[in-house]
Amino acid sequence: MADEITVLTRSLTLGPLNHAEREVLARIHGLLPDASPGAEVGAEAGADSGSGQTPRPGTTPDATVVLDGTTVRLGPAATEAVLGLLGRLASGAAVTLSEQDRWLNTSQAARLAGVSNTYLRQLADRGEIPVTYRGTHRRIHPDDVTAWVLRRERERDGTAGTPT
Repeated sequence: MADEITVLTRSLTLGPLNHAEREVLARIHGLLPDASPGAEVGAEAGADSGSGQTPRPGTTPDATVVLDGTTVRLGPAATEAVLGLLGRLASGAAVTLSEQDRWLNTSQAARLAGVSNTYLRQLADRGEIPVTYRGTHRRIHPDDVTAWVLRRERERDGTAGTPT
């Protein structure tokens, strides 16, 4: 749904890294801005992706991750995210990663369930569909609406509680 509401659900703060870990990251070419005289850095170079890298025109950096023997080449969006994270950690910053989750208001949830707004609010008030409050506003996770719809369909089919 295009009009879902994004809510921060979990976060993790990493860093700042100790000196030895920052030295390891500093060996990655282009991760940190070049501090040598006359070097172009960040916004002065006309490009600041937040990673400290100055991309070459028409190129995308290559990032390959090896974890426990499995090698994966990251796509451009993941590469940008990883290089941005590593660049910030290498510069001595602490970084907070957050996960966003999609939540619906009662009108959106009612449309998804195929019921009226009033009926959906009654379901939420009775606890049949879990609800979270943001102030006085109800927020409902799409997975909870889908689970309720499936339970209702099983009950209508007479299969609820019937062993298969």
